[in-house]
Amino acid sequence: MRLSYDAVCFDLFGTLVTGDGAPIGGARAALDVLPPERWAIVTSCDSSFALALIASAGLPLPRVLISADDVMNGKPAPDPYLAGAHALGVHPKRTLVVEDSRDGIAAGRAAGMDVVAIAHGRGLAFARDAIAHVDRFEELRWRINPDGSIAVEA
Repeated sequence: MRLSYDAVCFDLFGTLVTGDGAPIGGARAALDVLPPERWAIVTSCDSSFALALIASAGLPLPRVLISADDVMNGKPAPDPYLAGAHALGVHPKRTLVVEDSRDGIAAGRAAGMDVVAIAHGRGLAFARDAIAHVDRFEELRWRINPDGSIAVEA
């Protein structure tokens, strides 16, 4: 699978950061490749916990952080991901979601976005609504195309 987007919205807990506050393998490298104005973190955590997780993992602060504090309806509603795309100034159909939860996958799909699921050893049924899945985040390969779009390969 090779896809191209204008922006990426990442889930935080379980996608970029482990349960003990360490970075997920490949997370820092991905965020270093992507232009800061083209990615966001969209999380079900409140903003203070999200910021603590980001700091603990040593990840860069996103220019756009959408937390539970910012939306009326959390995942699986589309609101968090729609807010992320809006804050990035990108149409939802040109935004990729990277998620590791069933509710997050549902939220991204309900927002009209493509979703890549991080399975963490779970079977294909877990990721049935995603356009692609990988077992580990570090299996994703990121680059910027000559036209400025973001390419991801799984």
